[in-house]
Amino acid sequence: MARCYKFAIVRLAPDDARDERINIGAMIITQDGLDLRLPRRLDKIRAISSAVDTDMVRELVSNIKDIDERLKSSGMEVEARLDILSRVGPLSLSKIGTFSAQDMNAYEDRIATIMRSMVDPEPALLKQRAKRSKLLTQVKTIFRQEGVLAKRDEGIESHRIVPSYALDEGLVADLVLKNGCYHVVETVDASSDEDSLRKTIAGIGIAGLVLERARMKFGEQATRARLVYNASAALERIAKPSLDAVANQHAEIINWSSAEDRKNFIHSLSSLAIPSERKTGKKPTRFMGGTNGAFGFH
Repeated sequence: MARCYKFAIVRLAPDDARDERINIGAMIITQDGLDLRLPRRLDKIRAISSAVDTDMVRELVSNIKDIDERLKSSGMEVEARLDILSRVGPLSLSKIGTFSAQDMNAYEDRIATIMRSMVDPEPALLKQRAKRSKLLTQVKTIFRQEGVLAKRDEGIESHRIVPSYALDEGLVADLVLKNGCYHVVETVDASSDEDSLRKTIAGIGIAGLVLERARMKFGEQATRARLVYNASAALERIAKPSLDAVANQHAEIINWSSAEDRKNFIHSLSSLAIPSERKTGKKPTRFMGGTNGAFGFH
């Protein structure tokens, strides 16, 4: 049978005149007394005062338990004890909340949730870092010359190819074009002698994760995924199982070293995008596949 527990958030207000407070812990009322929980670190206190000693704060919180035990021994009821405990020096308590737990595992899970949502500092957002590689730079340069790469102030609704499109926190697609469906492109550049097998495999794995997230975001039927890779012949042979795994997730695999693959890829995306207007009135140049990484335009 589930047991009901009362709890309160322990707050610190170092200076009454400033009327600032911060949540530093949780207090759970059990049959055996108070269960006080503090985070491993109390660095967040520095946000409102650099003069507060964290060891002193921990001692103050532990005193709450000692005070409650003395009050309980004197026969005082819970409500009266809480009223006294809500004013212990610079410490105060929030309004009382309740939760239920079937067993100790559920009890610990609920406390962890309370600490995470009300006490622990919010985790920093993952920084979205645009990928930088020679391959991606080459691809974007061609699309820019074709007049189909979105400008800085243009979004997905421009129907041009948007670089560094954020799919989720920490997940950024190299290129995305919306036209009928979402064309999502990831690149893996392993053309340098410095690229190791481990780095290449990791790059393919991350690309597969990004493409899968795109399918979840836009819908399976509304997503056309492409993985463009450039690797030495030796790395390509070893990385083939990883490339096949991405292909099995309904992604088109483009070998940038192949003139035919490269030409078909550039042509297919360029023909789907709406070219930007040119001040000179000239039509955008059209890509002609080169060989061994060379490009030709007219």
